Amino acid sequence: MQVNQANLLQVIDEFIRMRLFKQPFNPMEDENWRVLLISRAGITEYLIKEISKIIYDMQNNISVEDAVVMKKFFSSVPELRMRENFSLGIVKTIYEKLPYPSNKGELERNFMLFCDNDSQVSSLLKINENYHDFAHINYIRSDGILSLYYPDFIIKTEDRIYFVETKAEKDISQENVLQKQRGTLDWLKRINELNPEDRNNCEWSYALLSENLFYSMKNRGASTKEILEFSKLTQQKLSGRLL
Repeated sequence: MQVNQANLLQVIDEFIRMRLFKQPFNPMEDENWRVLLISRAGITEYLIKEISKIIYDMQNNISVEDAVVMKKFFSSVPELRMRENFSLGIVKTIYEKLPYPSNKGELERNFMLFCDNDSQVSSLLKINENYHDFAHINYIRSDGILSLYYPDFIIKTEDRIYFVETKAEKDISQENVLQKQRGTLDWLKRINELNPEDRNNCEWSYALLSENLFYSMKNRGASTKEILEFSKLTQQKLSGRLL
């Protein structure tokens, strides 16, 4: 779901002319345009933040009846380059191997192995923002700027597709982590309103998987789907954490 550039330029022009100064403003009159370049007044920063909100709202308020679904497949990226020492040969993925972080990547490594050995998991992928630059979700950072978020994994079962974010306990309540979660849930809400054939006949969900939760449920014999359903984030859960 993307904003048409021509429409975006029109929105920015209208915002500057009618709303930026809470009165009509013609940037082409005399040298009014110079005002927009005054950084010390915070005008540029304010403009960026307000336009970020407008773009975000435009994307999330689009009617799915008007949406044009353009599918981009991960297989369009034929291969990934990675360090041999920090990669795994995974069966249920489109690549020969998948990488995991060299620094504190034990959770991601063990999660991939666990999913690969689970008969309920159809496929899994470690999203790499350097290669899968299309697999991002827009969110508003805590400083008000529109930014891009790449979840760690995408997991498919028979009737579910999960975006999965693995996090250490200490990082779960960080403000930007919460903003990413809000952006992801808003995006998935729109995805699940599409016709089933436009979303792989699956319900799409978002799971925030902490280290303690993964290992405790794994050791009790839970399946991948049971773990992800338990750690699935909803608007109600997120609202409770924000209060």
